[in-house]
Amino acid sequence: MIGAHLWTLFYDQSMTSATPTVTLDDDKVRVTTWTFGADGDATGVHRHEYDYIVVPITGGTFVVTGIDGSERTMTQIAGAAYNGRRGTEHDVTNASGGEVVFVEVELKS
Repeated sequence: MIGAHLWTLFYDQSMTSATPTVTLDDDKVRVTTWTFGADGDATGVHRHEYDYIVVPITGGTFVVTGIDGSERTMTQIAGAAYNGRRGTEHDVTNASGGEVVFVEVELKS
């Protein structure tokens, strides 16, 4: 599957404990549901290939670590979408005290 192959190029799954599930991957968008089962679960350091929209399902708190080591705390509110830019490089770590889920929609065109 092409989508699964592209995924491994941009996300080092050996370094991640959050679970990504790609539900749609075509020439226009890639839709991924991210599930963080517990505090400390993380995406692993990655670079966004496309502009993207995040739709929080549960809401939660994360520590976002930039590639320069800087950290910021981010709170997601269930249903309150926000956007991100292509080229963003970071690691996202759950600091919510429980399971957190969000959907990421990458805009290919």
